[in-house]
Amino acid sequence: MTSYLKFGVFTRLYYPSKDHGILDRYLQWPLWLPHKEYLNGYSVRLGMPPCFLRFLHQMLVGKLYIPAIWQAPLRPTEEKYPVIVFSHGLSGWRTSYSSLCLELASYGFVVAAVEHRDFSASASFYKKQVRMSTSGTNPGASLCDLDDLLNDQSDFESSDLVDGKWDPGQGVQDVGPFCHAKEWMLYQRATKENESRLRSRQLKYRAKECMEVLDLLEDLNKGRYVANVLESHFDSGMFYNQLDLKKAFFIGHSFGGATGVLCLATELRFKAGIFLDPWMFPFYGDQSSFSMVSEPFMCLLVKSFQTKKSFRLLKLLQDMHNDSQFLVLKDAYHRDLCDTPFIKKFSLSLSSKIGFRIERFAILDLASDIILQYLGHHLGKDFRGCSSKIESLKKKYLRAEDYMNKLVR
Repeated sequence: MTSYLKFGVFTRLYYPSKDHGILDRYLQWPLWLPHKEYLNGYSVRLGMPPCFLRFLHQMLVGKLYIPAIWQAPLRPTEEKYPVIVFSHGLSGWRTSYSSLCLELASYGFVVAAVEHRDFSASASFYKKQVRMSTSGTNPGASLCDLDDLLNDQSDFESSDLVDGKWDPGQGVQDVGPFCHAKEWMLYQRATKENESRLRSRQLKYRAKECMEVLDLLEDLNKGRYVANVLESHFDSGMFYNQLDLKKAFFIGHSFGGATGVLCLATELRFKAGIFLDPWMFPFYGDQSSFSMVSEPFMCLLVKSFQTKKSFRLLKLLQDMHNDSQFLVLKDAYHRDLCDTPFIKKFSLSLSSKIGFRIERFAILDLASDIILQYLGHHLGKDFRGCSSKIESLKKKYLRAEDYMNKLVR
């Protein structure tokens, strides 16, 4: 987190480490669920009491850890690391795609997983500055509250902008001793009346955050000082001259996939994009950004999630860009592309066991292989050799563009 202000960048970095013996150093693994507030926010999305969801999580899941070393040193390299900006879906957060991000990092990518603070994540927070009295008896009042996104009529413009950038001196008053406390922002459900406008505004805000993450990666690569207000001992200097920003890619799932369409239409630094089962609702009213996409991209779609209208919009996007690639997964679920398969302590569905749908871990292997092949194509590398298991999965569950054309009819 780069700022105490309401619009700072918040991201989790996954990168190749020079440390070994990760499985033996499990005490250094970070928690997959950073805080219980993420469950509280997800309960809003599900429409159930937070206490009930926390109880289910404790009984069926328990504590999960990400098999990676927290704040490990970067593995130095003479060949700079390509970078990926990853955008989560609706009600996701910065660690909810850790399995895919770790897989990409293990193949030599530096992945910046954004936690969007537009009320589309299950939860997020910023460090609010509060006034402290000299006697210590009065906790004081907030000095920089977050504007209510749902009620604010502006398109996320702020007086904190100076020459097009956020000025850390604006919005904070020098009024004496203060401390910083977490201010939580839980997921906000949309109504039928405001959903179209809300999602359109969130889409723009998400794209802006992804571009700011690219700015952050550039600063890290140039050795510039980058503030981290999470009071971490993370050594950002180890990224100096280690990142190849000319090989910057975008990957997003669901709402993150839609975010990628807008990013590739407005940000020229991305070399290519991968949209994992994009949620096309934000484009129902306005497809003007489709023609502005200037870089190649790949769409990996899940048949059961996309509607007829979504397929028509995707076909429109495809017709505008001959260098794009569209693939369709059969017999899979939309949520299979995030960490959901790992948080099920018990498999609640027999369909995968008797062959009606793809096995829940196999889809992540398949998706990782497709993504790495596409990235390798743009980097001139072959990240993975042929695997009989993957080839079998592709033959059974993966369909090409002509299959999507049939679904549009």
